[in-house]
Amino acid sequence: MFYTREQIEKLEKYRKTFETAVRSGFARNVGSIALKEIEEVYDEALGSHYSYNNGCSVCVLGFLKKVGEPFLKEAEKYKRLDEKEKEEQEANTNDSEPPKTNKRTRKKKEDGTEQ
Repeated sequence: MFYTREQIEKLEKYRKTFETAVRSGFARNVGSIALKEIEEVYDEALGSHYSYNNGCSVCVLGFLKKVGEPFLKEAEKYKRLDEKEKEEQEANTNDSEPPKTNKRTRKKKEDGTEQ
């Protein structure tokens, strides 16, 4: 499954919830509104509906892991791509600047002799 940038941005506010679910294996205080928003993004990304019992803590944890694992991978991938693009833009900006002169070079007098 691949999330789009827009889907990643929607899920970003639940990053800590996903990290806790995936890395520590528990979920705490995940509200029904949050679950609904996460479910909508997941259904949009997958193209089908994921059924689970939101009153069952084990089911909610399984859902958060199922959504969270690919989210964390994709978010990291987009972060690296953004950093790479930013570095390339900075490199292009630096290339367009005129070269700096070396302050240690001797200045020539108007008649062509060095000072």
